[in-house]
Amino acid sequence: MKQSKLSVAVKATILGASMVLAPAAFAVDKELLDILKANGAITADQYTELSMSNMMNKNNRPSDELLKKMAWAGKLKIKGDLRIRNENRSTSNGVSKKGRTRYRARIGVYADVTENVKAGIRISSGENDTATSTNETTSDYFQKDSAGIDLAYINWAALDGLELIGGKFKQPWQQVSGGMVWDGDLNPEGVAARYTAKMGGTQLITSAGYLTLDDNGSSSSEDENINFAQVAAKFKVGGAKTMLGVSVYDFSAGDNNPLDLDAQAKAKGNDSAEYQLTELFGETSLDLGLPVKLYGHYVTNNDADGVNNSEDTAWLLGVGTKMGNWKASYDYRDVELNSVFAAFNDSDFADGYTDSKGSRWKLSYKINKNFSVATTYLDTEMGSLTSKGKGDVDTWQIDLKAKF
Repeated sequence: MKQSKLSVAVKATILGASMVLAPAAFAVDKELLDILKANGAITADQYTELSMSNMMNKNNRPSDELLKKMAWAGKLKIKGDLRIRNENRSTSNGVSKKGRTRYRARIGVYADVTENVKAGIRISSGENDTATSTNETTSDYFQKDSAGIDLAYINWAALDGLELIGGKFKQPWQQVSGGMVWDGDLNPEGVAARYTAKMGGTQLITSAGYLTLDDNGSSSSEDENINFAQVAAKFKVGGAKTMLGVSVYDFSAGDNNPLDLDAQAKAKGNDSAEYQLTELFGETSLDLGLPVKLYGHYVTNNDADGVNNSEDTAWLLGVGTKMGNWKASYDYRDVELNSVFAAFNDSDFADGYTDSKGSRWKLSYKINKNFSVATTYLDTEMGSLTSKGKGDVDTWQIDLKAKF
């Protein structure tokens, strides 16, 4: 039942006296507090303090209700990031020239559901018809931009060292910088398992999974999918932190369907309809007065078919360093036409086309913990086997990045 104006007035008089005599001594009516705050009779700080007094017991300690709310809030994390990018691309073949401003916006909610179960949901900007970009180009006369679910997963630590992951999740495998097989913005869908164990001074990380590309029917045997397995080891040699690993990614059309996914890859260069990628990768970090990281990556498509089935390998070598708030890196790669699945590899290098090679230079400066500026220059050359023909594709990016 709603209270009369007289009742509210009486309560206001009592509350005013209580604020003078003992501001935190009384639990007060929330409706009355809302009225007083709206009328400017109490400040926002006083409103918060008096609201909290309702949640205290007689010993001025948090009530059981408040403790439960605080405990649940402690299990939730909200994290996000925003990147503003100016990008310019010059070409000498059929790849489009571009000068544009783009942004990437992501925000997620992550929960410790139980002691051994985690879950997360993240929304990101970007067109929903591509797996390798969360960028949105500023255009369209200020129209509202697209957004979609970028992550939606459950991670269950079923046993000590064993994680079972399902949904749409971050890449569960180990890898080195470069995105030669997997673009950094790509988040796979399906189920995966990851097991981490220590053997002496070595940390062994194994992972495997079933990733769904397209559901073609009522039976899972008809789906287009990727089966993968990886073994990686992290250890120290002479004070140098080192990681070595091997992976297999087997793309399958299922038992009863032709491989339809090759149409996406052909749009970016491939002419093979079969992909079974085996990769070797490694990195080591040294102290040479400055910290130096050396890394390398080799990939071969064992099932490459078609006219250019011999164009089936890719490799990358890189080096990186850090000095104070500065970070710098350089890598060179050579990616043959059918060595990787072109719809999923680095979408910035040669505009994502295979049959390409060249250099990537990166430099960044951390202004503070959550704010940085960076620039990347991609000096690439495309061969004559793609639909765009031979030519140079040079891309320069300048980024402002904020995390919160």
